[in-house]
Amino acid sequence: MKAQNDTYYIALSVKLDKKDVPIFKKEIKHQLTQAMKPLVNEGRVQAISVYSHNKTAEKHGGFPAWDALLLIQIKEASCAKTILPYLKQMNLPFLPETIRMELLVTTPESTYPIPGEGALSRRTKPFYAVEYVDVQEQFLQEFQSIMISGNGPAMKYIMQHAKWCHHFYALETVTVFYHNPNYPAWNQIHVIGLYLEAIFRYKKDFAKGLELANHISFEDNFARLKEIRTMLFKTIGRKIV
Repeated sequence: MKAQNDTYYIALSVKLDKKDVPIFKKEIKHQLTQAMKPLVNEGRVQAISVYSHNKTAEKHGGFPAWDALLLIQIKEASCAKTILPYLKQMNLPFLPETIRMELLVTTPESTYPIPGEGALSRRTKPFYAVEYVDVQEQFLQEFQSIMISGNGPAMKYIMQHAKWCHHFYALETVTVFYHNPNYPAWNQIHVIGLYLEAIFRYKKDFAKGLELANHISFEDNFARLKEIRTMLFKTIGRKIV
């Protein structure tokens, strides 16, 4: 299983009026496909996915929750400037509130978009956890090292040997094009496709992956993470596109 390295994504985090959620889920695929069609044909846009935030699993702060993440894989970082005008021209039948628009890059050895054989054999669709993570600036390099040497390989182990993880994206903010000042900031986004038994098997399997990768315990690994990062907003939802 090969990690997806040096790959760039544009991300839009958006908030919707409650009345607009059903039409968003129905129309967003068509609207994105239409807006991005010339760029897809040219190869500048390589993949599009949209994740709904149906339930809040974790939240640190009094800010209102937002509703969806739009993730667009692009050929290279320089494509972002051409793509942004297309996004602004989307003819949506409602006006979502943009919380943030940013360019991200995959954390080295930590992103696995193709499911393992066990997950591929399943008939049910996964649910998705989306994590907005704020790492203290002075510890960004250490956090990346933890991902490269421990957490990323541990997720790879899980995807190879367990059936409960569909895919794992670890993305780092490169450039923020817009951020609504009424909301807190973050510098990492993780997207994890999961099946129900993840709830029961996560700790045991992740601990085994960490031991094999870096000879560190589950407890020590997450104790350090708690010191250097905040799980700002974690949601559970579905992949719409």
